[in-house]
Amino acid sequence: MRNWQTFVRDRLSMPALSPERQERIVRELAAQMEDFYRDAIARGLSEAEADAHALAQITDWRGIARDVQRADRAHARPRLERMANMLDAIPGPTGGILQMTAHVLRDMRFALRQLVRAPGFSAVAIVTLALGIGITSAIFSVVNGVLLRPLPYPEPDALVRVHETIPQYGRFSVAPATFLDWRDQNAAFERLAVYGGGSGTFIWDDGPERLSGAVVSWDIFELLRTAPALGGGFTADQDRPGATDVIVLSHGLWQRRFGADPNVVGTSVRMDGAPVTIVGVMPPDFYFPSRTYEFWRPIGLNPGNESRGSHYLGVVGRLKAGVNLEQADTEMRGVSERLAQQYPDDSAGESAEVLSLHEQVVGRIRPALMTLMVAVGVVVLIACANVANLLLVRASVREKEVAIRTALGAGRRRLVTQMLAESLVLSLVAGALGILLAYLAIPAIQTLSAGGIPRVDDVTIDGSVLAFTLGASVLTGIIFGLVPAWQSSRDSTGAVLKEGGRSSVGAGGRWMRGVLLVGEVALSLILLVGAALLLRSFDRLTSVDPGFRAEGVLAFQVALPDTAYPDEESQIDFFDRFLERLAVVPSVSAVSSVQTLPMRGGYVLTVEVAGQPPAEPGEEPAAHHRAVTPDYFKTLDMSLRQGRTFTSEDSMTSQPVAIIDEAFAARFFPGTNPIGERLNIGNGTDNAEIVGIVTNVSYDGLDAPQTPTMYVPQSQDMVDTQWVLVRSDGDPVALSNTVRQLLRDLDGNVPTMGMNPLTTTVNDSVAPQRFSMLLIVMFGGVALFMAAVGLYGVVAYSVSLRSREIGLRMAIGAQPGDVLRMIVGSGMKLAGIGVAIGIVGALALSRLVATMLFEVAPSDPVSYAATSLLLLVIAGLACYIPARRAMRIDPMVILQE
Repeated sequence: MRNWQTFVRDRLSMPALSPERQERIVRELAAQMEDFYRDAIARGLSEAEADAHALAQITDWRGIARDVQRADRAHARPRLERMANMLDAIPGPTGGILQMTAHVLRDMRFALRQLVRAPGFSAVAIVTLALGIGITSAIFSVVNGVLLRPLPYPEPDALVRVHETIPQYGRFSVAPATFLDWRDQNAAFERLAVYGGGSGTFIWDDGPERLSGAVVSWDIFELLRTAPALGGGFTADQDRPGATDVIVLSHGLWQRRFGADPNVVGTSVRMDGAPVTIVGVMPPDFYFPSRTYEFWRPIGLNPGNESRGSHYLGVVGRLKAGVNLEQADTEMRGVSERLAQQYPDDSAGESAEVLSLHEQVVGRIRPALMTLMVAVGVVVLIACANVANLLLVRASVREKEVAIRTALGAGRRRLVTQMLAESLVLSLVAGALGILLAYLAIPAIQTLSAGGIPRVDDVTIDGSVLAFTLGASVLTGIIFGLVPAWQSSRDSTGAVLKEGGRSSVGAGGRWMRGVLLVGEVALSLILLVGAALLLRSFDRLTSVDPGFRAEGVLAFQVALPDTAYPDEESQIDFFDRFLERLAVVPSVSAVSSVQTLPMRGGYVLTVEVAGQPPAEPGEEPAAHHRAVTPDYFKTLDMSLRQGRTFTSEDSMTSQPVAIIDEAFAARFFPGTNPIGERLNIGNGTDNAEIVGIVTNVSYDGLDAPQTPTMYVPQSQDMVDTQWVLVRSDGDPVALSNTVRQLLRDLDGNVPTMGMNPLTTTVNDSVAPQRFSMLLIVMFGGVALFMAAVGLYGVVAYSVSLRSREIGLRMAIGAQPGDVLRMIVGSGMKLAGIGVAIGIVGALALSRLVATMLFEVAPSDPVSYAATSLLLLVIAGLACYIPARRAMRIDPMVILQE
């Protein structure tokens, strides 16, 4: 007869069960198999027949193992233990990597059991860490999506942006003729391409729609090395003057307006009153130069008739293999110097500058994002200090357990490893929760930063963010766990066992808890000071008088198609009739139109005062140029300082006139009356008579230096795309439907675009500052809360340790007020030291926010004093609550204990 236990053991694998339980089940099944065998022998079968009969009774050993394990879950070994046993079973050197991994897995299991036994402590620690890690992951996702992730084109490091530079203005857009010369004369680039912003009116079945698009060189997609998903790009023949009747669609427009029709290539649509042929559709993730553009069409530059004085184009290039950024910059400066000598009247003093395209896109926001990363790092350190204090308190509760384990032979290294495992488990669980918080926070950050941060739509939780969060979780686990683990494992076994487990570790670790608390307070003050500086800066910025009143004004853009309105006369007539209809709408007090809205920059043209010696080529002064209708100043509630405003008599056939602002008068006519003087403007307008002076307007932004501005009548400098401004006595948004209906009645093929209250434009101009300020203020609030909780915890635990001492003091005559002063004083001493260190740290780090401040010094005493006072008040409240509890201690109860 065979050995049935060996037979069953060879066929039944149940690794999830403990060895003892597995062996018991093997014995039971072996006994059943032997019974089957003996029953068969008793019935007269031969040994071979009886053996075959017994074997036939059980055939599905895997099914039996699965059923047994399912029914025997209570005896199953934890997965971590099974993995550790598997690693231990693999042959290897003692102390090798496999055995170390097995020890780590067992430590993790022990840590999980310890944390489950203390759910209150675990919940507080995990939530505290998750808040810090979640904020950090959310901000890193922004940094990753905006700064670290390459641009979405093949070999993006070779892509550059090339600017013209003009001495008076620095970087500038490029003139068409200059671009054509650059393209022909450079040796640093595989390709140079040009693009310009634009828009187009499309006629759909449900009416007209104005969309943003770009005019581009025919080879722009080849330069970016991104082919259309459907169809193809442009050809050189399609990029000639008069032959630009083709278009490439964005993937979004193709889906939204064409239902993702795969046969769309080759069909025609009407744009700006003329048919254009769709030749391609770009991939879903493609955008250039920004996500707002929904179509591209050839620019059609004319090499024989292009200006060197009109600067309005962007130039991108792809470097040749082996050419770096510095070499390309040197090359382009040399080309520009030759052009300046060749065309001194137009290009004297002009040069070129080559920048990485990625840096061009994100360089402006880099300092703010780096400052935010430093801020969230401070938040994480505060969270670590808080949890470290919790672990020190918990260590004092567990010191007898640690002492007994030490007495039984556990080494200090082993104890530290196990306690670090607990902190790592805490941080990893908190990291998982932090990822969830970051995922929920990203949409809010994108909404908050809309218009203020480039590429913010690229922000997402990807592999880089997950890896960062994992690394941050492990690092924070080590940071907040190392000191408590080392402190609680120190050699104090005899003292603890003699004292019956009373707070030897807690007393010895009191100074460490104090150090951690001081660090919390100091870091919190640094964040609070930064928040106060940005808050005061933002308040100063938004208090700047922009020179006009945006409240009550509705703004929208109207673009006329060239086919229906081919000349200035027809365009002037259209806007005159439209503004007349708007002016008679009830609640409308003024209407006007202008080429560019305030706060969005604008056209800058050279200017000279007639009768004065002309400036040297390349050194001509310049000013903002605005072509406006007569009621523009009334619509924006601007004040006339001298002279008159425009009237209907200032027409395209009358004497050219101009109105200047106070900055223009101070710059060009210091100490003299400019009324009656004449200007020669760089767009070809000569002898424009100055007829008035108005207040300054912040056209470049509230924080930008005041730039001289000149205004001319729109009838003397007409373009087909205008911003219309409507001042209402009520809510301007309520006029939206009326405006659209009046425009449809006038011409159903002309849509509006970008309709919003003018206050939205003003708010958007300070979006980056608002974003940084709100996040830093939020981080400061979180830091203040954590510091208050940490201080409360330390003081409350100190009161619990000193309850016997306090009872004795009160028994021998101490008054409740004395106890209050003692408890609050000890806590406030720590808070005061933290505030002092925090002030020094804030002064040392103030340069990080210096570039983000407006009219506020990095050492602003109001910010430092206010935040210090706030932190001390909160600290006082955090100390007062446990101190009140100490005042209620009954000395008799304490003495009886």
